[in-house]
Amino acid sequence: MIPETDLQNTIQDFLSRLDPEPEGRTGIRRNASVPLVSVITPSYNQGRFIERTIRSVLNQGWPNLEYIVVDGASADGTPEIVRRYERYLSWWVSEPDRGQTDAIIKGLARATGDYVTWVCSDDVLFPGSLEKMVTTLEAHPEGGIVYGGVAFIDEEDRILKVHSYPDMDLAKLLYERHSTVAQPSSLIRRRTLEAAGGLDRSLSYCMDYDLWIRLLRQAGCVNLGGTVLSGYRLHTRSKTVGSYRNMALEKIAVNRRYTGDRFNRVIWAHYGYIVEDFFRNVKRKWRGAGDAVE
Repeated sequence: MIPETDLQNTIQDFLSRLDPEPEGRTGIRRNASVPLVSVITPSYNQGRFIERTIRSVLNQGWPNLEYIVVDGASADGTPEIVRRYERYLSWWVSEPDRGQTDAIIKGLARATGDYVTWVCSDDVLFPGSLEKMVTTLEAHPEGGIVYGGVAFIDEEDRILKVHSYPDMDLAKLLYERHSTVAQPSSLIRRRTLEAAGGLDRSLSYCMDYDLWIRLLRQAGCVNLGGTVLSGYRLHTRSKTVGSYRNMALEKIAVNRRYTGDRFNRVIWAHYGYIVEDFFRNVKRKWRGAGDAVE
């Protein structure tokens, strides 16, 4: 695994040296002798970050790339930014949709790649990520999915925390920790995605959690063992930060589909700290009351 300080320097260097127009590294198919990779970016009002997302994908250097951007009629200048890169895109649109899941499904309907993934409009791929994931799946035909580590980054691309998953078993991550890997740090074999039934349009927050449970039932997975592949951005307008309660409740509902457990460990995982804080406060007040009586 790259030391965190070196990783920070790699991120800053990669994002700072991206050319405005990545000549020679485009989303246009060029080399059909290697697998076609489809990358989808769903977007809504992320004009502050989307250019970095687009350039991080286009500058991967993978010679057979199909890049699709699906914007939900953003009003913050996002369409104008995307339009500057449209000659590098296989397809893009800016029109009203029903949210992130709907946008990804719309992009998947257009995708024709052997492998697929999606990178949200505030996240970034790190250098060489696509090549590492594709070559890994090509070397493991029994695998349907590959995943690696993620660096959580702030609005200025500074690393907040790194999850490298060096020895993490995906089944344990899903069923015991009720969590999943970061989507931009993964790649899915197209036939595995189709066999799993694709994304559930009714889910707004935990569609990836639900999908990964079904993917794991269809094929094996390969862990890239400590390789950090993407930057997952945390900021005040991100769904992860702004809708934590709704995300937790949806995860409980998803977990119930597969376990039938109405009061399951997901509740404790997401709300346990509230209960613990409550009893700590009660204990503190009780002690304070006792001191007052004395």
